[in-house]
Amino acid sequence: MIEAVPERLEGARRQFRRRWSDDFKARAVAEAMEPGASVSAIAHRIGIHPSQLFGWRRDARDGQRSSSQDRAGQTETGTIDR
Repeated sequence: MIEAVPERLEGARRQFRRRWSDDFKARAVAEAMEPGASVSAIAHRIGIHPSQLFGWRRDARDGQRSSSQDRAGQTETGTIDR
């Protein structure tokens, strides 16, 4: 059986999730969507993992698709056709 040794656990630094502002994400995504931009190079430069920037970019595209579909489904009164 393995037992936790308190002496080793007490000195370990606790890591917290970093939170990114919407403005930071928007600027990073806008730069990543430029023609010829390297997502990996941008992510490395700003200090995040490339998969995180790819995810933000995907979310931004999905958000654009859903908002354009919502607008296409609206009538003059602003309700969605069913």
